[in-house]
Amino acid sequence: MGGAAVARSPGMVGRIEERRILGAAIQGAVEGRPCAVFVHGEAGVGKTRLVRAVCDEAAANGVAVLWGRCVRFGAVDAPYVPLIGALEGWAESAEPRERSEVLDAVPAAGELLPSLGGHTSDSAVRLLSVVDALIQAIASHGPTVLVVDDVQWADLASRDALAYLVAGFRSQRLAVLTTYRDEEMVSGDPMHTWLADLRRLPSVTDVRLDRLSWDETELQLALLLGGTPHRRLVDQVVRRSDGNPYLTELLVQGLTSTAEGLPTDLAAELTGALLAAWHRLSLPGREVMRLMAVAGRPTSIDDLREVAAARGIDREALIGALAEATNAGISVAQGRDECWFRHPLLAELLYATFVPGEAEPVHAAWAATLESRPASGLDELQRQGDLALHYERARDLEACLDASLRAADLAKGIRSPHEEAVHLRRAARLWPMIHHDAGRGSEADLLERVARANDLLGDGEASFAAWSRTLELVDERTDPLRACRVLRRWADSAWATGRTKGRPVAEAEHAVDLSRAFPDSHEYADALAYLSWCQWWMNDLELSRTYAEKAVLAAHRSGSTAALGFAYAVRGNGDVHGERSDADTAEGLRFAKLTGDPELTWRVVVIRNNYLIRRGRVLECVEILREFLPVALDVGALSVAVFAAGLLSHHLLMLGRLHESSVVLREGLSLAALPIASATVRLGAASLSVRRGELEVAGLHLQRARELMGLESRAGLAAQTILAEYLLATDEAEQALDLLSRTMVAHFADTRDADEMLVWGARAAADLIEAARDHNDSAALGRTRAALDDLLAVRRSMQPAPFEVSGPDDLVQPAMQALFTAETARCMADKPTSVVWTEAVRRCGDAGLRWDEAVASWRCAQALLDEGATRAVVAVPLRSAYRFAVEAGAAPLRQQVETLAALARIRLEEPADPSPVQPPAPFDSLTRREQEVLSHLVAGRTYAEIAKALFISEKTVSVHVSNLLHKTSTSSRREVAALAVRLGQPANSKD
Repeated sequence: MGGAAVARSPGMVGRIEERRILGAAIQGAVEGRPCAVFVHGEAGVGKTRLVRAVCDEAAANGVAVLWGRCVRFGAVDAPYVPLIGALEGWAESAEPRERSEVLDAVPAAGELLPSLGGHTSDSAVRLLSVVDALIQAIASHGPTVLVVDDVQWADLASRDALAYLVAGFRSQRLAVLTTYRDEEMVSGDPMHTWLADLRRLPSVTDVRLDRLSWDETELQLALLLGGTPHRRLVDQVVRRSDGNPYLTELLVQGLTSTAEGLPTDLAAELTGALLAAWHRLSLPGREVMRLMAVAGRPTSIDDLREVAAARGIDREALIGALAEATNAGISVAQGRDECWFRHPLLAELLYATFVPGEAEPVHAAWAATLESRPASGLDELQRQGDLALHYERARDLEACLDASLRAADLAKGIRSPHEEAVHLRRAARLWPMIHHDAGRGSEADLLERVARANDLLGDGEASFAAWSRTLELVDERTDPLRACRVLRRWADSAWATGRTKGRPVAEAEHAVDLSRAFPDSHEYADALAYLSWCQWWMNDLELSRTYAEKAVLAAHRSGSTAALGFAYAVRGNGDVHGERSDADTAEGLRFAKLTGDPELTWRVVVIRNNYLIRRGRVLECVEILREFLPVALDVGALSVAVFAAGLLSHHLLMLGRLHESSVVLREGLSLAALPIASATVRLGAASLSVRRGELEVAGLHLQRARELMGLESRAGLAAQTILAEYLLATDEAEQALDLLSRTMVAHFADTRDADEMLVWGARAAADLIEAARDHNDSAALGRTRAALDDLLAVRRSMQPAPFEVSGPDDLVQPAMQALFTAETARCMADKPTSVVWTEAVRRCGDAGLRWDEAVASWRCAQALLDEGATRAVVAVPLRSAYRFAVEAGAAPLRQQVETLAALARIRLEEPADPSPVQPPAPFDSLTRREQEVLSHLVAGRTYAEIAKALFISEKTVSVHVSNLLHKTSTSSRREVAALAVRLGQPANSKD
């Protein structure tokens, strides 16, 4: 046969639309529109090649490309593996000055990249924030693309970091591209949840790569073979590869453009095609590639040399084998001293060529090599993880257990909770298989640690399994206190995972019985407090208070800080309307913080938060949650951190602090958690998006929240009001009113939420009634008023009465009542409504509800304009709403204000603050206050604006102006202002 055989594909065929999508994404990032694209398809379909081709074009145009690879072996055993690889690759190619500036700009960069000489920190740092800061610093120097290849094998910390980057998209010049295999994702894989979360974030695109068509395969063969292929060859290749580009390439390796078909001795299975190039290697070449496959990840030449020597392959043979495999397109160099397979499929298939037991001594050789390579920090964590896997596959289970426990301790020390949990789960699985000495502690000790680690991560099923096994191991007769503690945690886990309908009162009572013989123990105090908590949830308040009193006494006898924290909190919770509730919940929180236990602290934070919300003390809730959130993140309590982020964002939105809410939500959106916690964050993100005018984004967040759990009838999430807000923003007021009417009954337990629903119901009704009046639709008027009456009747059937104030410090309920009154007046078209809207503005301002204050100010301006007020009077509330809308980035509110201002011909810019006038004669007899009033007149201020600026009434302003006219012998305020200007008073712009 003539012609030259081609070893690898010189180019890429087809993929025109996919390249366009990726190219547009990168161009958007160049222009400050960050985005993420997830490219997926089966193995060998060309995902990596597509992304590489597009990134090569971008790099040629000055875009920085950070490329990180994930590998199957040990992928979950060390955090941030692909991201560290991407950053190290960037550092090798970056200009020295840029590299130095980036590393200098990121505190604790050395904790993540010690080999690069970055700064290190004296205290433990959260590595996710270091990853984010480094990538953002690189992107600040120029447009950047971060690629994570084969993300289905990424460690969980890397997935969290990717989610954090995507959730923080604003205007960075950054594109995130990932590839993943569809067939790698089995049912129940956490990757499904991760992808579902990210696909419901803005600026995320999904690109599926399908197999090539017959025509595209023909073109690929033409490129591979250097000429037009024979039709019979194309047919055979398509039949064998089914359009998979990588398999096509392997099938025709060694062929030329004159070939009329595939060789007759080619294996029928595609596996044979994949291994064909390997089979053509020499015996040493094949053996070295198998040794490398057992390594499981890109490996250094030194490590591979040591393992090869243990298997009888000398240095010269090793170098020759690597050169041969590289020339055949099987292996590639990575960096300066590492090598790996060109396609990860080869590693998997070569590993599968070992017969049972054959790979065990190779794993043992790799373990022996790694034992001689001590490291520190993340490198040591990865080494211990690799050791554990090699020892397990070498069937040295005792060494595997030791390595797993060392890795878990290392992960805990560097605050890598995902990896700690992974290693602990492996250790727990191995423990019963091994004969161990008593010095290692008991299996129950390990299982408790496993359960607590998974509790912190929010992996309810793994936690429940560990608590269940621990409960089986503990003997109630010989160790009743431990049985009491484990039973309580098991019961809590059973409730959290939905295995019990109500709170587990029976189990709580049994825990009390188990510890009753030890009245001075912290277990007894905890059991009593837990029983009080359960009884409160079951609405048996009298029993709840009784057990809470006993719990406080027992906690004091025990001297346990943790027991005191929980006991005081539940006593305050059970006596929520009593005088000591405030002191008890505050004391409980003080004790809980002293323990450093994030789970206990979170439970008490929730109790304290609920108390403060009932009292309308929103600012205090914000401070508590703002203090708790970073602590939870730092110690790896990720599930409760997500919940805290959701609650905190809700409170910040109440206060109109949209920018702060956005920062908090980014934390919550980037982490996996229990469904209720993730749904809380999604609801907050939806509300924020509505207020920013990002309705499509809000819809995505609500869609994900619905996927996580039922929303409409769920109490305690504020879901109904957020759904109503979204429906009103999308002109579905009738649906909003219907939703609120159907779901208010779910809020008997927390009538403050029901009161907020009442406000939104009145708002929806007012919008509907205004539309009905515009269309002269009397039937719609009647239906809407009846629906609002029905909603109010449902609320009045609850106790306490609507908008009841909990105490003198509760300013929220009066604000809610003022809003309801104003919206109801809008429904009834009562005139004048400006009075009630002015009251709503005042009440919301007193309560610190800046969002509601701004909306009420806009409505107040509308009412004033309808009533014929002067432009000067209308301008005051309108400008107030405008200031807030601009500051908060509330685009819809800003547009509504600007529309009204244009209609009323009111300038929204504030008149410049004038400087006090130093008037010549005839102004030398003016008092200081009269001089101030004069300076405002010259600036073009109205009486209302002068009154507001000087904190006096309009009547007082009128008196001062009369005095000015009398003393200057002028007849009008315009005349006196003109005289002041002529005599040297600087004039300012007027309305």
